Amino acid sequence: MQGIAEIVERLQRMEEILCSHSERFSRIESTLADWRQTLDQASKKEQNVLRRKQYVQEKKRKQEGLLPLPERNVLRYKDVRIAPRVRTWAEAGMRFGKADAPDRFFTWWVHQWNNCTYLRKPITFSGSSFKIWDGHHRYGYGPRDLMGYHERRVVLQVLRNSAELDDFQRRPWWEWCTQVFGPVFREMQVLGLASLPERFRTCCKLMMSGFGGHEVYTDLYWDIFESRENINRMLQRVGLDLQLMLRACFKGLRVKGIESPVQVPA
Repeated sequence: MQGIAEIVERLQRMEEILCSHSERFSRIESTLADWRQTLDQASKKEQNVLRRKQYVQEKKRKQEGLLPLPERNVLRYKDVRIAPRVRTWAEAGMRFGKADAPDRFFTWWVHQWNNCTYLRKPITFSGSSFKIWDGHHRYGYGPRDLMGYHERRVVLQVLRNSAELDDFQRRPWWEWCTQVFGPVFREMQVLGLASLPERFRTCCKLMMSGFGGHEVYTDLYWDIFESRENINRMLQRVGLDLQLMLRACFKGLRVKGIESPVQVPA
């Protein structure tokens, strides 16, 4: 009987200990719940502050004349709304031309178009690839697929087969250049592009592909839709300049803010 009494006493003590711990655990859970509620409220406040800040910034940028993104693929769409900016871009291009700085001009101009024209960037960069706005969402393109740019190459490599020729001709950047840079190029022609240094004129014409009218060899003009043999032959002469221009475009697209990495010459 005495042994049973001891067992009952021990069980009662264990029950008291468990009860006291249970109360302690309840207090801890209550404290944690209070903390979680406080954090949730703080998070909501921060989110609301961020939304208000974004709204104010977007409203300010609208007042500055920035445009909503078009409901079209920005690489293939000629946005007539940017026409008022063409003259300003062309005049800046003439100043870069007098300084014989085609690569600096394209870095500056691509940044102006991508960062300082629309309410949101048409082309963003993340995860080692560009994200292109197509009117509804963004899709990815690597630098090579977009424009054939390779950071580790000094010049463009020759096209070894018909598949590489097809890849070369289908790069979206060619179409973007003719659609978006085309009006700037033609305005620069009106402003006196023919009087600028030869290399500057050549680089601008290369970016216009067959619409630039650049004669690489006698009666052989730069055009991405030429035969593989002719393109390879021309790349031997203009490949370095073309790679430098693609690099300039790449640099312009990679800039995050509205401050230009390149200053317009005086």
